[in-house]
Amino acid sequence: MQAMTRTALTWPMPPGQSESRRLAALHRLQLLDTPPDPAFDRITQLAQTLFDVPIALISLLDEDRQWFKAKCGLHVSGTPREQAFCNYTILHDSVFVVPDARAHADFALNPLVTGEPFIRFYAGAPLIVAPGTRIGSLCLIDRKLRAFNEEDSQLLARLAQVVTDEIWLRTLASGQNGVFPHFAQGRPRTETPSLITGLQVRAARAMLGWSIDELSLKTGLSPNTIKRMEADEQSRPSSPSTTVKIKEALEGEGIVFLGHDAADPGVQLVRKISNNKDQ
Repeated sequence: MQAMTRTALTWPMPPGQSESRRLAALHRLQLLDTPPDPAFDRITQLAQTLFDVPIALISLLDEDRQWFKAKCGLHVSGTPREQAFCNYTILHDSVFVVPDARAHADFALNPLVTGEPFIRFYAGAPLIVAPGTRIGSLCLIDRKLRAFNEEDSQLLARLAQVVTDEIWLRTLASGQNGVFPHFAQGRPRTETPSLITGLQVRAARAMLGWSIDELSLKTGLSPNTIKRMEADEQSRPSSPSTTVKIKEALEGEGIVFLGHDAADPGVQLVRKISNNKDQ
């Protein structure tokens, strides 16, 4: 009985040096206790819809609490860190899945399992802002057992990358990139870094059947600004705010930008996933 009680009140910790670095990175990003942001809200809404779950969260793990930057299906702003499933998610770069929390020794007596929101299923993808530095997770919660395969894990990881890309864009736009240089490692090296290419924007428009004028109406940007963005003009690189507006408009329609750190970035139009649930 003592062992079960311990699992409900303690959590696995990264090595001390790693945890100190992780907390320092989180605090430098200045995300905690900030107002709701439509871009992050849209990502949780998209995750909730794609995976057909009642709850989707962007969770940031502070020293003694988890705080939700965005949430769907949950009304609290956070929980004590000792209760957070995401403590396990930030230990590795891969997606962490708990198929049945009631049957899991580490979670069976967790207050979030025995009480609201009565977690039965959990899946979390870490938010990786630098090698070995995971500030939180994009996570899914269900009150029922559910199937979750490798394809689902890959999609959740991609959506988590969208979250970290949004964080990076805001860091650039606010001029904070100098205080967190590792965040930009491996990003496209232009005078004004961009997370998406003109080719990706054109491909995304084609998937949605949008003209430049339609994207202009969605973003409030001029058609010429969008044309320059799509042409990848190095002499007149797009501003971070322009990139954010275009990216948010397209992601709001189900577009996911892939491979931002790779030589051949891509685009995917995600559809709602049907899951088989065990009652």
